[in-house]
Amino acid sequence: MCGIAGLVYRDPSRQCEESTVLAMRDVMPYRGPDDAGLYVSGPVGLGHRRLSIIDLGGGHQPMANAASTHWIIFNGEIYNYRELRQDLLQRGHTFRTQSDTEVILALYAERGERCVEAMNGMFAFAIWDAAAGTLFLARDRMGVKPLYYAETSDAFVFGSEIKALFASGLVKAECRRDALAEYLVYRQVAGDQALFAGVRSLPPGCTMTLQAGEARVRRYWSPLPDGIPADLSYEAAVTRLSELLDDAVRLRLISDVPVGTFCSGGVDSSLVTAIAARRKGEGVNTYSVGFDEPDFDESAYAEQVAAHCRTRHHRLTVGNVEFDELLPRMIWHNDEPLDFANSVQIFALSRLSKQEVTVVLTGEGSDELFAGYPRYRIPDLSRSYRLVPRPVRRALTAVGDHRFAKLDRYASTGAEDALLYNASYLRPELVAELAPSLPPASLASRRASLEATASLPLDTIGRVSLLDQQTFLIGILHRQDKMSMAASIESRVPFMDYRVVEFANRLPSRFKVRRGSGKAVVKDVARTLLPPEIVDRRKSGFGVPLARWFRSNEGLGARLNSLADSAAADVFDGGVLQRLVREHRSGAADHSELLWTALNVALWRDAFSC
Repeated sequence: MCGIAGLVYRDPSRQCEESTVLAMRDVMPYRGPDDAGLYVSGPVGLGHRRLSIIDLGGGHQPMANAASTHWIIFNGEIYNYRELRQDLLQRGHTFRTQSDTEVILALYAERGERCVEAMNGMFAFAIWDAAAGTLFLARDRMGVKPLYYAETSDAFVFGSEIKALFASGLVKAECRRDALAEYLVYRQVAGDQALFAGVRSLPPGCTMTLQAGEARVRRYWSPLPDGIPADLSYEAAVTRLSELLDDAVRLRLISDVPVGTFCSGGVDSSLVTAIAARRKGEGVNTYSVGFDEPDFDESAYAEQVAAHCRTRHHRLTVGNVEFDELLPRMIWHNDEPLDFANSVQIFALSRLSKQEVTVVLTGEGSDELFAGYPRYRIPDLSRSYRLVPRPVRRALTAVGDHRFAKLDRYASTGAEDALLYNASYLRPELVAELAPSLPPASLASRRASLEATASLPLDTIGRVSLLDQQTFLIGILHRQDKMSMAASIESRVPFMDYRVVEFANRLPSRFKVRRGSGKAVVKDVARTLLPPEIVDRRKSGFGVPLARWFRSNEGLGARLNSLADSAAADVFDGGVLQRLVREHRSGAADHSELLWTALNVALWRDAFSC
């Protein structure tokens, strides 16, 4: 796990300055506190910060092949590098190190841009081919590792974080107002564009080749299924998933430094913990975060899992004031406004775990693969909800549960819009009232992702799941990467093993939702390793007590006092914003989701002066 940054000037006669690449590299030292390297030759510059995980003494980067014609900077891990290395040795390749980085170089020499197809891992890397004058970029299948770039009139610039692009002095931090409305609705921007003008991300499952100033993107993998096995029984699916997850965890335990797990007490992280403990034996370090508010505190479940798996458990508590103090810093680390409030908790947990381990395994991705969110069933339920008498519907929506509100809203909308807005946080009409100066949210990328599923033999749950994997899940993976790397911790995500993803996406929805509960097949795998009270407990979602904290006179509540006059004053209608704050503080309504979103926009614009 590392930080990479680099640039290629369009004019081949222009000399890249070391100071430019150093500025890009060293704006993110936390991504690589163990080592740093630099390669500058003519118009090309590559910078690398290293967090040493594999081959601690031999993995210095930028790394060159024996002829010094290929130079690589690499962020991530190739979990099957040992098997790949053995195959390459048999083909006549020689190696000077034990690192997975050198394996990538050899694979590239052997297979060119198709090298990524042999890799099982999380990665973002760049290879400069000095002889051919080409830059090759690659990103892992699900987008666990971020990779941003920008094309200017002078150069092609790229890096693990957006702020590295700004540090080059070639890219300015300018807000894309046409994307801001989409963020307000979904708390993220889908597709390859960022909230900053001119900044893009290489899409998951894609490579890019830059030659003579022209960039060509190639998709080498897609999560869209190639068919659903008709003859697979549910029992066989449970067995196969158990095998796949066991091997995914096995691979992600490979490390030359200590490994632990984030264990919240939910079924996904608990299952990963149980598999890791079975493979490593007693004494695995596990970590969880709790709250002083009992209705949000899951620490008892995490401790139960730790006792069952005989791990060394560590717990911390993050309160309103500490959360508020960390928030601006976390937005800076994230490069964009935070998607999720629990990002702050993940950083705090990463900071705690750094005291004893350098690598953690987490349970992200299971919900999107195996229909774990209750909202996946809302589009279908909304059709039946239309038959509910209006007085009853009004009573249900008055309860304040956002799921009832969505049911009511989707009962009078089209089927495709119900799918499209299923992951939204704020209604477009509310965003229009709050931020009237913004153009309507552009949803072209989301619509394209949804349309790609229309011809597949999928039901509603399957289509929503695939849409989330290409939008919502990428934000979750960015959160995990950026918050853990801010504390110099590598996060590994077994559910994102591409074999697990492909298997999950070929399963029928009836294997995922059974007896009204999602993730059925995952839970039945977990039953073989965990107590039933962990497996069958109600999903909580790692929530944060925002509504309560925003009503406080300290921490987040105090921060609301200056929100209307913040850096985002030109975005929000001050009168509307003040009314919403008053309604929330009085208890007349719960506007915590809206206030969280608005606060993030304000702090983000302040952090990046945009």
